Amino acid sequence: MKIKKLIQIINYILKKYDYSLNYTKLLKLLYLADRQSFDDIGTSITGDVYAALPYGPILSYTYDLICNNIKNKDQQLWNSVFYTEKWNLISKDKNTSLGELSDYEIEVLDNIDKQFHKYTFGQMIDYVHENCPEWQNPQGSSYPITNESILSTLGKSQEEIDFIMEEEKLYAKEDLELAKLSYHNA
Repeated sequence: MKIKKLIQIINYILKKYDYSLNYTKLLKLLYLADRQSFDDIGTSITGDVYAALPYGPILSYTYDLICNNIKNKDQQLWNSVFYTEKWNLISKDKNTSLGELSDYEIEVLDNIDKQFHKYTFGQMIDYVHENCPEWQNPQGSSYPITNESILSTLGKSQEEIDFIMEEEKLYAKEDLELAKLSYHNA
């Protein structure tokens, strides 16, 4: 998870809502953007992991950041940019750059927002319940939604899924090696 990129993604969306948005709606928008990216290019925009909750799929790490449940530097950075008030996530930073985002990622975020901008959080919940078959009602509990299950419900073959998952492992290994190099050079 790249926290700086996640912050840029969320601030980009929040800007479209005057920097304040119901976080249930935000989580659904992010999920749908990641899902679209999985369909288009086989990988997510956020790099988050997913869970099925009674109100639909969520981005687990992002949800934990919103709820102030992460006790590390990511949470500190997050709290320096965002805060919650009732059910809204609000940005304190109106000038976040988009340097971590590709043109493709911005296009996906724009298209998802264009499609769902006028939806209420309740309408978003209904939409993901009806249109994301990888989500099944957890009956008051929760369970993980795997990238494989998302790819499968999007119609990817097992061969495509295996290839994509192997690529993800290679990218994760590469990111780890780059992080080690950055740490040693700091």
